[in-house]
Amino acid sequence: MTEYNLGSQPLVLQGLARLHEEAFGASGFALGMDEVVDIVIKRPSSTYRRGHMKLGAEIVPRERDAKYSREALSKWLDDCRALAYVPGRGTWTTAEAHVFATSSGLLNLFDDEHLDRMPNGDWYPGAKPSGAATWAQQLLSFPRTVDNIPPWLWDIFRAEDVTPPIYNPEFKSVDWKNRRRPVTENGTDFTVEPTVIDPSLEPGIFTKISKRFFGG
Repeated sequence: MTEYNLGSQPLVLQGLARLHEEAFGASGFALGMDEVVDIVIKRPSSTYRRGHMKLGAEIVPRERDAKYSREALSKWLDDCRALAYVPGRGTWTTAEAHVFATSSGLLNLFDDEHLDRMPNGDWYPGAKPSGAATWAQQLLSFPRTVDNIPPWLWDIFRAEDVTPPIYNPEFKSVDWKNRRRPVTENGTDFTVEPTVIDPSLEPGIFTKISKRFFGG
């Protein structure tokens, strides 16, 4: 299910227009095709990407050089991710960019990782689902309140016994491992050194985390 809709935000429209030019412009890599599809999963220290083209109903594999520039796709999606962030609610993980020969296209954004397996059932290289440590790093950058972490993500944290960073609306901060950093409308402010917090003086949010973590 789509979780984030940036609609007609100028950043989205301008980015799609640039993708269209690189794919279907005079020297575009997709001339003769009907559509270019890119699926991009953003992680803290890596980006997983796959894509294809379409000609009518036919799926056409992408050649090695049939791709967008880093600035046009990856950098643009980084900016879209920060734009989509709502403090306490989070931001997207998977982006699907669809660019058409006859129009600039559309951008669909999702909470979870959209991954595929190979015909033999193994994950494609780099496509293995993220574990709790990776998701914790995601939430450290774009924190959510306890109630906005979906059940499937809580299951991952419980399975690996990892307590995730949590957005604290009282202080507009992300709290983790007895540390606190301020959070802006675009995510955690890593230019500020973390402060040490004493859980015994602020039991409320830590009690809430414990209840959710242990299923209470």
